[in-house]
Amino acid sequence: MSTRAAGDTVDILAKLLAPLEGRRILDVGCGKGQLLQALAERGARVAGVDPDEAALEAAHELAPKASLRQGGAQLLPWGDGTMHAAIFLNSLHHIPVPDMLLALEEAARVVGKGGSVIIVEPLSEGSFFDALRLIEDETVVRQEAQGAIVRAMRRGILSESRRIEYDRIEAFPDAGSFIARAVAADPARRERALEAQEKLLARFETLSEHAAGGYLLHQPLRLHHLKVPVGPHPVVNPATFG
Repeated sequence: MSTRAAGDTVDILAKLLAPLEGRRILDVGCGKGQLLQALAERGARVAGVDPDEAALEAAHELAPKASLRQGGAQLLPWGDGTMHAAIFLNSLHHIPVPDMLLALEEAARVVGKGGSVIIVEPLSEGSFFDALRLIEDETVVRQEAQGAIVRAMRRGILSESRRIEYDRIEAFPDAGSFIARAVAADPARRERALEAQEKLLARFETLSEHAAGGYLLHQPLRLHHLKVPVGPHPVVNPATFG
């Protein structure tokens, strides 16, 4: 069981980037636009990029004023210094490993010197992760994402302002809703979920916490609040970073 405090990602982002009113924020890998909607409701001027056309159509419904582009994080269609902040919310580990560092370089470019790049990544632990492993084990790609962040700091592309770890707690009425949630994130998981359904149901029952009206799973998250250096590249001690 995780000992981290529970946290709400949108609330944390809003505090880190306050005041949000009028700030230009890019969501890299915006998916269906839930974060875009939440930030826009708090006054931010939001933009999003995602390779999935259907997801962008859903994002437009949630955040109709957002500037949306179809494409990858490796080549962002915005100019230098046009954003105050860029956010990777559970998206860096979905970028092909050879392109992760390039994606961080692109984010640093569009926010410019002194701008913020915030990365929120799931850790390879917690009851949600342990349940998900029967469908897809993301241990390696999650570690690669953390490694890309370290390389970006070593090269002076970004420097770390703050690091926060907290628990995302998700409630599910039953095991079927958890499977649906896991499959929705990546349709390629559907066949594996069907093959492992019996084991998956048993693992869900074992790992989840019973709560009023449903079940709870914990997913520890690590948030890196990074800045684009305004002066000479800092010297980074690799031993400082996990």
